Parts: sequence; C-alpha cells; structure tokens
Amino acid sequence: MKGFKPSAPFLLLLPAGIVLAAVVVVPLLLSLYSSFTPFRLTRPETFYVFIGIRNYLSILSNTDFWWAFGRTVLLLTIALNLEMLLGLGLAMLVEKATRGQRILRTLMMFPMMFSPILVGFQFKFMFNDNIGLVNNALQSLGITQDAIPWLIEGHLAFIAISIAEIWSSTAIFAILILAGLLAMPKEPIEAARVDGCTPWQTFRYVTWPFVMPFAYIAMTIRSLDVARAYDIVKIMTDGGPAGRTELLWTLVARTAYSDGRMGMANAMAYFSILLSIAFTVYFFNKLAAARTQIGAEW
Repeated sequence: MKGFKPSAPFLLLLPAGIVLAAVVVVPLLLSLYSSFTPFRLTRPETFYVFIGIRNYLSILSNTDFWWAFGRTVLLLTIALNLEMLLGLGLAMLVEKATRGQRILRTLMMFPMMFSPILVGFQFKFMFNDNIGLVNNALQSLGITQDAIPWLIEGHLAFIAISIAEIWSSTAIFAILILAGLLAMPKEPIEAARVDGCTPWQTFRYVTWPFVMPFAYIAMTIRSLDVARAYDIVKIMTDGGPAGRTELLWTLVARTAYSDGRMGMANAMAYFSILLSIAFTVYFFNKLAAARTQIGAEW
C-alpha cells in the first residue's frame, strides 16, 4: 500500500460510500444471512444457527404466504389497470383544457401530497360502517337502508383498500401521460385527421403508441409501490378480518414483530422481492418495445 495514492474524487466520495454501506449494504447482508437461520427476537442465540434453505422450503408449503401473495398480485393487477385508465382520462381532459391548465395540474397532484398513513386514516374514517361518509351518502340517496360493513367483510375490505390505493396514486399516471401528450408532435394527429381517421382511430393508432412509454414508466414505478404495500393496509384493516386482506408485507411484519420469527420473515421478504423484480423486468421490456415502435414509425 506504500505506492497507493487515492485520487481526489475517491477521497470525496469515500464518506458517502461508508455511510451508504453502513445504512444499506450491511443491513441487507445481515437480513439475508438471518433468512438462513431460525432467528427469533426472543432467542438471540438462534441468530448464529445456520439451517440452510429450510425457511425458504417452509414458505413453499405455507398457505398463509401464498394467500397473501395472491392478494398482492390481485391488488397489483386491479390498481395498475384502473390507475392507468383513470390517469389517461384525466391527462386527456387536462390536455384539452384551454384555460387554467396549470391550476388543474396542481389539483391533479393533490392526492400525492398525502402520506400513505394519512390516506389510510382518511379512508378508514370514510368507510366506517357507522359514521363513515360512504355509508351516510348511500343511505341518504336511498341506495341502501342498512350500513355496509366495508372494513369488516373480507371482500368489501379489499375493495376499500383498492379504492384508497387508486385514489392516492392515479395522479402518477396522469402526470406522466400528460407529459407525453404535451411532448407529442401535432403533425401526426393533423395528418390522421386529413386522412379521415375517426377520433378513436386517431387515439388508437397515433396518440396511444406515443404515450405508451410514459404509461409503462408509471407502471414500473407503481408496481414497486403496490408490491410492497403496507401502510394503507396496516391502518385500514391490519390485514383483517381474519387475514382476508393480508398482503405480503403485512404478513412479513406480523411474522417478524408479532410472532418474533425474524429469520422466517426475512426469508419471506426476499422471496417477495422476486415479485417486484418480475414486474419491473416485464414493464421495462414493454417500455423498450414501445420506444422501439415509436422510433420505427416516427
């Protein structure tokens, strides 16, 4: 090491590298190691007992884990598709506005300003079966006579959670798709109109292919968010009733802190990361294909 003279950029980046390693790399390595142990919070000595992939094999036969996995995929599918459709509609309406477009863009971003915990409390109050805004509105309009147990019945609770997720994050799709609409050249649309295309044909074959990459960027971002959904579910239902709304990360938290099985929880967490990676790779491939299509046609 006598002849080693670190460069100035290396020395300047070294503190940041040390901090990053301390707060990111080291915890990741420790959690990965603990997933191969029977580590329990109440028995610290189990952290040093290596059991190989026994935790991962146990996950494969864990019914609760696969139910939570299926619910997470279902929520991911419903939320992403509805958010894209609603975001597309909002973006097209705002793009057509001739006045107050800046104000509309600001209002459209309003739900993003709330933290997930606050959104959870907000919708937990709205869907309360006794004093909630939703039941009061339905009863006032004469649609139903009895209070609907939104957060007590399993399927209804899942619908309530989906609505909360969609409300809080539709703006991401709307903003990115609106950016694509504003960046889109007007010549192809004018050419389509001259050729006699209907509004639907113009949207389907001209507008949508151009904004598709922006939609896939939003899907990539949101797939990572929904795949690790925790805050809203924790506040609204805490995985209940009877585990009917348990998702992957609420199950991981329950296994780690309520049951104290930290080794098993970390194994579930790393297994769950595969879901995020799979959706990210899928949407990145779709994004690349959409960009290639735009380059080939335009």
